[in-house]
Amino acid sequence: MKTGGIFLVLFLLTGFGFAQEQNSITLPLEIVNKRMELYNQHNFSEFIKLYADDVEIYTYPDILLATGSDNITSIFQPKFNAKSIRVEIINQMNNGNYVINQEIVTEDGVETKYVSIYEVKEGLIKSVKFVRDK
Repeated sequence: MKTGGIFLVLFLLTGFGFAQEQNSITLPLEIVNKRMELYNQHNFSEFIKLYADDVEIYTYPDILLATGSDNITSIFQPKFNAKSIRVEIINQMNNGNYVINQEIVTEDGVETKYVSIYEVKEGLIKSVKFVRDK
């Protein structure tokens, strides 16, 4: 009986430790949603921290638009400073490291619809592919 009790205690302690470790891991969906929140707050200093230094931005499926967080800085920092841009998530789904959003981006009153595919690795956005309406 004592041995069974010890195993039960060890099992519970091990399980508890694992649950705590799992909760500290940020999921891709949480990273992308945090990106959207910071985008709408125009908080560039926190926004840029969500991207890998070597992030790749594409027009779907494979037209490379930009690489590196320096390019993201040159694109978004002026727009955030001017508070001229906003995003609304219409639909969202995720699968593993990927989050797919249907979004409406409004810049200076002009709306553009996107399907955005975010790849998140090691807690950072590694690539983004944009499908834009015409």
